[in-house]
Amino acid sequence: MVGAAAAAEKRARTEDAAAAASGSRLFEPYRALGYIASSVAHSVQYRGQAAFVTTGIGRSFHVYDAEKIRLLFVGPQFAADVCSVLSVGDETFVSAGGRVAVCRRGRRVGELRDVGRGEISGLAHFGDYVLGISEDNAVVVWERGSREVFTELEFESEAFRVTAVVHPSTYVNKIVVGSAQGAMQVWNIQTRRCLYAFGALGSAIGCLAQAPALDVLAVGLVDGRVVLHNIKQDRAVMQLAQEGRVTAVAFRTDDVPMMATANDSGDVALWDLDSRRLAHVIQGAHDAAVAGMDFLTGQPLLLTSSADNSIKEWLFDGHDGVPRLLRQRSGHFGPPQLIRYHGGDGRSILSAGRDRALRLFSVFRDEQSGELSQGALAREARLRRVGMGALRLPPVTHFASSTAMSRDWDDVLTCHQGSRQAHTWSAARRALGQYTLTSPDESLVRAAAISACGHFGLLGLASGAIEMVNMQSGLFRRTFAGHTKPVTGIHADACNLRLYSCALDGTLRAWDFATGAQAACIQLPAAASRMAMHADGGLLACACDDACVRVVDAESLRVVRTFAGHRSRITDLAFSSDGRWVVTGSLDSTVRTWDLPTGHMVDWFRTESVPVSVAFSPTGDFLATAHMDSVGIFLWANRTQFADVSLRQIDPASDGSDSGVLGAALVPLPTSAGLAAGDDDSETGPAAAPASAGEAGDSGVYLAPEQLTDNMVTLSALPRSKWQTLLNLATIKRRNMPEKAPRAPEQAPFFLPTVAGVEHRFDLGDTSSGKAKDSSEADAGGAHGSSKIISVSAESALARVLLRARETMAYAAVFDYLKELNPSAVDAEIRSLPVDDGLRAIRAFIAAVTAQLRAKRDFELAQAYLQVFLGVFADVLKAQAAELGPALEELRAECRSQWATVDGLIRYSACMVEFMRTAK
Repeated sequence: MVGAAAAAEKRARTEDAAAAASGSRLFEPYRALGYIASSVAHSVQYRGQAAFVTTGIGRSFHVYDAEKIRLLFVGPQFAADVCSVLSVGDETFVSAGGRVAVCRRGRRVGELRDVGRGEISGLAHFGDYVLGISEDNAVVVWERGSREVFTELEFESEAFRVTAVVHPSTYVNKIVVGSAQGAMQVWNIQTRRCLYAFGALGSAIGCLAQAPALDVLAVGLVDGRVVLHNIKQDRAVMQLAQEGRVTAVAFRTDDVPMMATANDSGDVALWDLDSRRLAHVIQGAHDAAVAGMDFLTGQPLLLTSSADNSIKEWLFDGHDGVPRLLRQRSGHFGPPQLIRYHGGDGRSILSAGRDRALRLFSVFRDEQSGELSQGALAREARLRRVGMGALRLPPVTHFASSTAMSRDWDDVLTCHQGSRQAHTWSAARRALGQYTLTSPDESLVRAAAISACGHFGLLGLASGAIEMVNMQSGLFRRTFAGHTKPVTGIHADACNLRLYSCALDGTLRAWDFATGAQAACIQLPAAASRMAMHADGGLLACACDDACVRVVDAESLRVVRTFAGHRSRITDLAFSSDGRWVVTGSLDSTVRTWDLPTGHMVDWFRTESVPVSVAFSPTGDFLATAHMDSVGIFLWANRTQFADVSLRQIDPASDGSDSGVLGAALVPLPTSAGLAAGDDDSETGPAAAPASAGEAGDSGVYLAPEQLTDNMVTLSALPRSKWQTLLNLATIKRRNMPEKAPRAPEQAPFFLPTVAGVEHRFDLGDTSSGKAKDSSEADAGGAHGSSKIISVSAESALARVLLRARETMAYAAVFDYLKELNPSAVDAEIRSLPVDDGLRAIRAFIAAVTAQLRAKRDFELAQAYLQVFLGVFADVLKAQAAELGPALEELRAECRSQWATVDGLIRYSACMVEFMRTAK
């Protein structure tokens, strides 16, 4: 017994290791929210009158419709981060990891020939060529059609470090190359010769752009100057200067002489080229360096993208030439610190990030996502001449929301880092609310909560007090005093009877909601840094500083479960919608799921980035996570919603390591395309479908085998109608037979034939013969249909399967074939077995049924097929009894043996049910 127990334990550990290696048992990577743009310059392409914008995001790219900035396509995942994108016609060229991929409509269709020169940046095009700047200081030219290398122009890094390249309009086979030394050169790519070298401009060249005027290029320099240079005459036409490094230059193309330049601080300067003066500066257009900028062809629209994870469109519709923000798409440009689902439908997620922004993300419609406004920060910044970042509220450290009274007043309450004030917000209006709540004792606000009814807000202070505020009027109503250290978590029950709080003093307290008096208090073994509540289940979960989760019964205030296993501080925790699981994230980079009924850990996985916040959808379909160095929100599908998942206890230290995290599988984060991070062309990763039952079992999904043991009689998994209809097929056909045969209506022919001769007579001979012929055919068909055995000239499909199975002795293939047919087809196949082949097919069928019964599989199907077979071939079997006798005797013995087993089980079950029914 000891040996058997050890073997079972070893087998369980092996299964756990296999499941961990394949990924999470419970959660499947679904998609990432909040990725819009990056520091990679965007590319604009035109298809007719429509414009499309391609942006690089991490290891993929997005394609947006410029009219509404609506996401159209998401590119595949590449092995490395995207460093440059270029859209030409219906093709998108993406440089990542030293290779340039070719994509159409978000799908990879090819690749430019690899040159082995490291990263390729600054992709540009002209005509049938694609240009790229290689990491080893060369300009590589590819032919678009053949995707082969046309030529390579090499430079010496010390004398001429390439930073930008552009094709001047109307210049055949010529490009202009800019350098970090401030010099430019004109090259002919056909002859690979340098045609002309310009003098140095005194600063490194950051970008080059073609001006509307021929022969004129705009040269953006690192020192902030923009030089309009005539390359034909080699002279500067105009020189302008802005603050900061020039990162992008663009010209209007709607007959307005205007140039726009951007810098690394996020400002956009607009220049009047006629008067050669600065017309306007959009201060704080972006919160980071502007990566790309374009005027849409023939339109007064300026499109900008930035490393602050946003795309913006500016419309010039005023007489003063000052643009206004027309539309934008943006996400966090600082990693989110806290995420929570807003509302009970699971469609929206509130997120607070390090970028001092509070955002509302739509789970299903990206265009509905946006930032909650903090007021007219742009106007205030212009008046005070400061950046918009200085006017934002401090980062949100904790918030709470409730949709119960969203139509009447503010429904979000936030507390901020190092602030004595809390703020109300309206998620419906997506704006800052009307109340700023200052703590009465001037201590910092550390935690926030809103009652289930939506009428009261609760603020946990650093002094240990809890203040109740009326959300409608903003007035303080009651104080709950008792904690001696900062409050870290507050929750109210669903009926506003009790309030629960935890603090760094290590206590968990229950308060009377109406009077503010303390109802109960327990001392936890360690201070709680986070608290979550499942109101329907009456449970509280506290994440303590000793890396343990303690679940407390809210009614008795007793610890009912203790979950230990994390190797570092727990960052956040959440209940599942049904209250069965507690999901936790920790600084050990693991996300773990704990099962409350059993008290065991049932799932865990590890991510490359530390999870800082977790939230479970109210509908139970998704788990949302936020990570330390990622600006997106990642959704994980709950596998139990669409598959059978077998949950087993997992020992966190089963790997035997000191870290305790090596046993968890490293799962890539979801991407915008809805896949785990990795190349879309491969079938690897947790998102790939299992190829076999064994692989599915290793991933944690239990698939029932066809037969549990060899000694157990097993029925098929087919519906009962399959074999019941087969047994009653003759009755069903008689019942469905019409009472009278359908008759075609008598119709006069188009013309009546006549008999040749003097007299005019109709020829009726053909008609009568045709009728006679039809009746004879009908009689023949009826006689054929009444036959038991269908005579066919060619060998039937079932006969071929039987003979092949008899040669290989693998009779299971016969039943696999019959299972795919409907009852009528099975009946026809059995009736069509030939009897003129020396009874080979008959013998094979008897052997197949005998083998299936002996294997104790598909018992009811074998009996049904056998009944049809005996009803059709009874006469043949009687006539050939001497020859088929041994095989039939073996079949009879096997039938009796298996039926004895089944009959015994049926009688035993019937007796047991009757006994339980009559027992008192």
